[in-house]
Amino acid sequence: MRTRSTISLIAAGLFLAAIPALPAAETSPEALISRGAAAIMGPDISPEAINKALGDILDAAVLILPKSDDSEEFKSRVDIAKKTMVERSPLNDKVRQYIGFAYKLASGGRAWKVPEEMTSLYRGKDIMAQARKICQGHVDSALAELKAGRNGQAVLHLLGFVLMVITPVEAVGS
Repeated sequence: MRTRSTISLIAAGLFLAAIPALPAAETSPEALISRGAAAIMGPDISPEAINKALGDILDAAVLILPKSDDSEEFKSRVDIAKKTMVERSPLNDKVRQYIGFAYKLASGGRAWKVPEEMTSLYRGKDIMAQARKICQGHVDSALAELKAGRNGQAVLHLLGFVLMVITPVEAVGS
């Protein structure tokens, strides 16, 4: 009887000791990226879901950003963009401007551009399929770059993902 009690107490202690570690795992950059991308690529496209998912992706970018003279400015731009997404909409010119400026800071001054393959499509259906493919490529590349220790490149892929989601693209000739 005493052995069972001891085993139960040890098991309970181990379980309780593991609980503080669980939230930390959920807020790792990899978890934030995966959760945010799954929400954007999934069927629930409510404004709240989009804000949460993009917020997760942007939080991951801030977490993995290599330290530089522009790190605080980058974080400030991302924070303003996140706040504006919640107050107005993620599909807002100001949000695109702030994320675009953060991209310039992280890329050494290079501006983000809509990928070439998005500008030559003629049908809306084709645009959505291509946009999903490009977004998935950004997520996969960001995770691969992060795993390889190239955090700066991972940040650019994450911002590219966010910019793809929030930038309107129209079919040519529509």
